[in-house]
Amino acid sequence: MFTTVLASTALSASLLVGPVLPAPPVGIDAPDPPTLTAERWIVYDANADVVLASWNANDRAPMASVTKVMTSIITLENADLSTVVTVPPLVTGLRGSVAGLVPGEQWTVGDLMIAMMVRSGNDAAYTLANALGGGSTDAFVAKMNAKAAELGMANTHFSNPAGLDAEDHYSSANDLLTLIIASQDYPDIQRLGRIKVVNMPPDPNGKERIFENTNHLLGAFPGNIGLKTGDTPWADKVLLGVTSRAGRDIYSVVMHSDDHFADTRAIVEWAYGTYSMRERWLRPLYSEEGGGGQGATGLSLSESQERRLRALPALDDGRWSTSTLEELPKAEVIGRWIREAIPGIAGG
Repeated sequence: MFTTVLASTALSASLLVGPVLPAPPVGIDAPDPPTLTAERWIVYDANADVVLASWNANDRAPMASVTKVMTSIITLENADLSTVVTVPPLVTGLRGSVAGLVPGEQWTVGDLMIAMMVRSGNDAAYTLANALGGGSTDAFVAKMNAKAAELGMANTHFSNPAGLDAEDHYSSANDLLTLIIASQDYPDIQRLGRIKVVNMPPDPNGKERIFENTNHLLGAFPGNIGLKTGDTPWADKVLLGVTSRAGRDIYSVVMHSDDHFADTRAIVEWAYGTYSMRERWLRPLYSEEGGGGQGATGLSLSESQERRLRALPALDDGRWSTSTLEELPKAEVIGRWIREAIPGIAGG
């Protein structure tokens, strides 16, 4: 159920000047994750590149409107935001959430993406797919599936650009985490995820259009900056979450949830209660002797930092494994931080 960062007693002779303190390596000893209503979920520490916990994360299930994150990626890879497209007749009578687009209206790609990601408009998703698929929604969806394959999303298949329920439209919590990670390479998607309320052009009759983000955690849950909600009869409630606090980024996925906002709050708070990558690597270098927050390595720590580091338990023999620094997914990042943060380290 857990993937845990592996610590090492000897960081690397090439990184440190002088001997490493004889402190034991340490791992995560956090409370068990909370009980969620979601049937499938995953929570991930983006800075450490580590899945902190998951449940049924590879099960295939309907994904609802979080589909629109992939629609956004394909849109950005195939069109300029200023491109103007015409709303097609096919948007009339679409099921589910709509932005109120009127056939024959002309919208920019950028505004359609706002309508799709903020208001979760199925009509905006189909308008983009129709325009960028050369008049064929199926052609656009084929690009979505090709991108999923490229990203290694083996338990994902798209049949439409909006997330409407269909037998061959599904994903998994693990694949949707992959989608979150991929989406963060697109600044426009990050920006859209942060929009809480936006005024859009009025409809052809002059009626005002104001779109409010369907993600009610924005502005209500500390650090939440996106990403996308979903809710259909087959999928129930789905949420892709991106939360950033004090330089630590947590990504979360909940699927088939009774309350996707409460579930996301619970699992993200739990994730922030675990020890960070910084703390896991700092503890072996920290000496409790010397007083005044001064360890033998010359670290300057506050009382609260000392208390938290002292609370990190030693590894139990046989329960955890260890690896060298170079073997860890974020080895270069870890090494750079150590060189910058701790006095007396080569290259710092």
